[in-house]
Order: sequence, then C-alpha cells, then structure tokens
Amino acid sequence: MIMRQLLSTRLARLAAAFLLAACAGIAHADYPDRPIQYISPYAAGGANDFLTRLMAQQMAGVMKANIVVENKAGANGIVGAGFVSKAAPDGYTLLMGNSATHGTNPTLYKALPYDPNGDFAPVGMVASVPIVLAVNAKLGVNSIAELIAYGKSHPGKLAFGSSGVGGTGHLCGEAFKAATGLDMVHVPYKGDAPAVADAMGGQVPMAFVGVASAAPLLASGKIKILAVASTHRSGSLPNVPTMGEAGYKDLQFAQWYALFTRAGTPAPVIDKLNQATRAVLAKGDVKKSLATQGADPEYMTPDQLRAFYQSEITRFADIINRLGIKTE
Repeated sequence: MIMRQLLSTRLARLAAAFLLAACAGIAHADYPDRPIQYISPYAAGGANDFLTRLMAQQMAGVMKANIVVENKAGANGIVGAGFVSKAAPDGYTLLMGNSATHGTNPTLYKALPYDPNGDFAPVGMVASVPIVLAVNAKLGVNSIAELIAYGKSHPGKLAFGSSGVGGTGHLCGEAFKAATGLDMVHVPYKGDAPAVADAMGGQVPMAFVGVASAAPLLASGKIKILAVASTHRSGSLPNVPTMGEAGYKDLQFAQWYALFTRAGTPAPVIDKLNQATRAVLAKGDVKKSLATQGADPEYMTPDQLRAFYQSEITRFADIINRLGIKTE
C-alpha cells in the first residue's frame, strides 16, 4: 500500500515536471508575443543609437516582432546598462552594449551598478568601428613616422582629442603616446564629433576617433588620416595603413557594439535573438548601412561574445592601470 502511494506520488511529480517543461517550451516557441524593449545607453544621434535603431528595425522584420528603441543615456553607458541589469530575465529587454559598458567601465568605475558578467547574458556581436588617428592638414605630416619626427622636434606642442576620458579613443591615444615616447596632452571632448571638428579647425593638432566621424571630413582637405588602429584596413579607408603597418602592431582599438539581455534568460530565447542578429548582419542593405558609419558587421555566438568581452575587460584593465588613466 505504502509502495503504491509512493509510486503514485513520484509519477504525479514526474507528470507535473513534464507538464511544466512542455509549457515552458510552448512559451519559448511563442517568443516574442509582446513588444521588446531595445535600450541604447547613449543619447539619440550617436553611433550606438544608430546601430540600435538599425538592428531593432531589421530584427523586428526577421522575428515578426514589435521592437521599441528607448534611449537611457548617462554616465558613459552606465545608466542604460544598469537598467537592463535589473530587468526580468525573459528576453523582452535588450541592451546595445559596447566597448565601454562591457570593456572599460568595469575598471574605470569602482562602484558600477551592474556586474558585466553576472547580470547579463551575451547574445551576439553586432559591429565594430576602428579608431583612426586624424591630424590637422596644416601640421604638415603625412605618416606616423613623420608625426613622430615632428613630435620629437617640437616637444610639448602635441595634444590629442578624444570622445572623453576612458573612451576607446583616449586609450588608443595614451597607448600611442607610451609606445612612441611622444610628449602629448589629452584633451577630452563629449563625443567623437567635436573632437575631430577641433582637429579639423586646428584647436587641437590631432584626434583619436572612430572612423565614421573622421572619414567624411577628408573631402574638406583640412584633416588627414594617418592610420587605422585595426588588424586590417578599413573598407571606408582602403588606402590608409594600419598601425601595424606603421610599426605598432599592438595598437588595436575599436569601438565595438554587441547585443546583451538579462542573465537567466532561457537559452531558446537567446538562440532566437542570436539567429535573428545573424540573419540581419548577412543582409546586403544592412552591410551598406553599417558602411556609412564606418562599421564592419561582426557576428559572434553567445559563447564567442562572452569570451571576447571578458578578454577586452582584461586587456583594457591592463592598459588603464599601467598608464594610470582616471575618470576624474
């Protein structure tokens, strides 16, 4: 009698477990069945906002979903990333993370309101935008070698602009300064656009900025782009050498962008989002749109993205700590 009751209880529990699993499977199969919120942690009009809106629009078509973009800007991406870190783990809140939120911020800010590893589930890489060295044309240099020669013969005369303290351009500039031994002062701006505009106007002699901000200004004849801080030449600037070609192969810096959601989101949901990302990045019109921003599509699986951004956190931490870079 007791054995029969125990058996009945176990069977009931097994049946309940199978039912729950089946219901969960059905729920995942129906995903998404309500609007998805896609967070850009930066203000409207910038590269992160552009990529978020492009991906949201294209993924909505692929997934037959309603994806709404919302900008939650502030503190170098911290506000938006912090918001997503506290969302429900259901795949209905997405983040366009980047080389700040999941790269430099963990070292630059000691009291982040989010854990870049524990609070997020990586979905897939979206794109990368290499950093370039743009100089004022009146400086009279046409290569990295000529810039170094100028700097050595004019000590204290060089300064470089970037999008701000701790940004990828800032780190690239500081690494370049350390590698070449040049005496250079950093001038932080609130974004790439004002930094390269001042380089063009002569307020600073040069700037380390994303290729999308500098390439369109070449036609003015007021700036020159001496090198791309990438492993390969940029499709936007095929005639501009890499830092490696100029003799500085370790100077590889890019502003990268990737899709994240809340940690604990079911694997089938993450897989759907990843496959949608992959499908979008393979589209010719999307590649053309990315090219207008100097961006290269960079597909990665969730596991590949996790390994990548964790390696970036380590790499950036080494640079930031070694060079003594502070946010204040």
